[in-house]
Amino acid sequence: MQQHYRRLARSATLILAVQLCAEPGRDGTDPVGEVVNTYFTGPDSQILTAGTRTLVLSRARGASPLLAGDLGLLMQVQGATILTRNDARYGQLQDHKLHAEWVRIEQLEGSTLRVRAGGNGGGLIYSYVNQPADAKQGRLRWQLVRVPQYDSLSLQHDLKALPWDGFTGGVLALDVRRKLALNGHQLNVSAAGLRGAPALTLLGALGSPEDWRYASPGADDQKVAYGHHGSKGEGIAGTPVLLLPEEVGYPTGDMARGAPATAGGGGNALDLAHRALASGGGGGNGRAGQDGLPDSGGGKGGAKAPIGLVMGSGGGAAARNRGEGGDGGHGGGVALVRTAGLLGPGSLHLQGGDGVKAVKAGGGGGSGGTLWLDMPPGSLLPVTLNLQGGKGAAGGGAGGAGQRLMSAPQPWPGFDLFSLSGAQGGYQCRPAGHWVSGVVFEDNGGGDPAAAFNGMQDEGERALSGVAFVLLDSKGPKQDVVSGESGGISLRLSEAQSQGQAMSLTVMLPQDRLLAVVPDIQGVKGRRQGRQVSWPLMASPDRHSGPLNLGLLTLPTWQAPPTQRVEAGGKAVVTFRYRATLTGEVQFNSDSKAVSGLLMDRACSGNSERWNSGSSPRWAVKAGEELCVRVPVAVSDQPQSVAVTAMTYPSRAPSGFQLPVQQAETRLTITP
Repeated sequence: MQQHYRRLARSATLILAVQLCAEPGRDGTDPVGEVVNTYFTGPDSQILTAGTRTLVLSRARGASPLLAGDLGLLMQVQGATILTRNDARYGQLQDHKLHAEWVRIEQLEGSTLRVRAGGNGGGLIYSYVNQPADAKQGRLRWQLVRVPQYDSLSLQHDLKALPWDGFTGGVLALDVRRKLALNGHQLNVSAAGLRGAPALTLLGALGSPEDWRYASPGADDQKVAYGHHGSKGEGIAGTPVLLLPEEVGYPTGDMARGAPATAGGGGNALDLAHRALASGGGGGNGRAGQDGLPDSGGGKGGAKAPIGLVMGSGGGAAARNRGEGGDGGHGGGVALVRTAGLLGPGSLHLQGGDGVKAVKAGGGGGSGGTLWLDMPPGSLLPVTLNLQGGKGAAGGGAGGAGQRLMSAPQPWPGFDLFSLSGAQGGYQCRPAGHWVSGVVFEDNGGGDPAAAFNGMQDEGERALSGVAFVLLDSKGPKQDVVSGESGGISLRLSEAQSQGQAMSLTVMLPQDRLLAVVPDIQGVKGRRQGRQVSWPLMASPDRHSGPLNLGLLTLPTWQAPPTQRVEAGGKAVVTFRYRATLTGEVQFNSDSKAVSGLLMDRACSGNSERWNSGSSPRWAVKAGEELCVRVPVAVSDQPQSVAVTAMTYPSRAPSGFQLPVQQAETRLTITP
């Protein structure tokens, strides 16, 4: 047993040397209660600058205290700037700082916390701000979530998040080293996100049917029902004063139909006496919320949110002058799952809450929340997902659907790629058995921020599917895998199969792709024989070989025109086409005796840039650019072939690497 733990310690040490980890599996296999996360935030005026490692905490809610070795999620929940003019442009998103990152908890003394993150010197990658609302900016609020680290997890009951209370909550996050089995249960953050607007009974004031924002009634005005319109919902740009009386709410007022960023707008009372009423707009997230009715005064739907860990936003309230109801629905929360595999059946619920009816008007629905999944490439998703927005009531707008995010490309329709930096998942830090993973992509660059030959899949570089790999095991059968639509591969040996035996991972390079540099797998050098590349590996429990980043190059396209009929004794001009797949230079040449020169036609317009005798100089090209080479040919009385070569010299190519010379040939036949 001692040898086993020493082996695990050595494995963890090796992995910590190359990536930031917390302590995977420290929370065992059995969650206690339905709420497994703990939520923290700092003082109202605390700013955490990028690079800092120290946080001061002032509020805590949830299941467990923080300890050294814990995994934390730091996120800016509210932090958007909007236009506040009293016209149709009200609420347009100007900027946001809704960052998030994983951290490892290092030390906690009193209320002072020290973390290790993925930024410079182990500090935070981004800045985070707590700031009350003022006349120009809605409130800003961050929170830190303790994320339990399970070794494996087989649910015996549902799990949920504590609802957002204006300071903390709304997040359900799990880190599972092995597999997560739902066993028919659910992970539920429905209506746990940003809150819907509360409705007030008002009898009228000096507002206008054209208002997009209007001041909220104070405590004294509320006692005599003096005020106008319905309240806006809570969103990424702030919180209405009716939900947080100790602050000032949205800049220039919380009432009326304008939608502040993702939150739904309130219904407008369409006369001075506050009798002609209107319903609230729905909150927005992955999709915009719907407008409330009537068209002339219903609250506007909240806008689509930026891609990221965004809570669903609240619906706007109905304008009303008597009775109860009319509240907007709450938005769905955020759910994050990091696991080596997800087993169904089961369901993930992130719906927005429904608006509430108030006689002839009603509140808008809250938007759906945000789901973020981190699982090995090729993993299945055998669960039911519910991210729809809440229903509007009595003319209230429905909330928009939530966001579906993944940490790496997966063949799952409807998911967006969104990576989170910082401490890695437990399945990456301490994989059970031996796990081999990788991704195959086109490393041709194509402009900022993508760069060719850097061995990383930059934005804009597409994944390559259909590339075949074989894992040969000296003690077991071989495993075959083909890269999927995401370019990912995943091969796994169980703990029982990982007995220190020799293995080799082999890939056969496709005929139409080149490999400039053979990449390593965590320091293991690859061996190349022709178009076959292999890596010698050793099977060990709790070990990950990868990820292998296999960046392949696509050759430029060099195409000759089809056969042409020409008259003998004259001249013909034939056009060759070149499409660059790499940024750099290209040189064309023809040794055909009948070719007197080459005409460069960069725009393929029929106009030539320069005449050269037989060959061109090196022409600068950018990836994706297409150009033409026009070739004048002296025609004899016999059929003849015309060949032109293209030699590409890519920028940033590794030393000694060259693309092959490409030749294209066309044939001229004589008209009888």
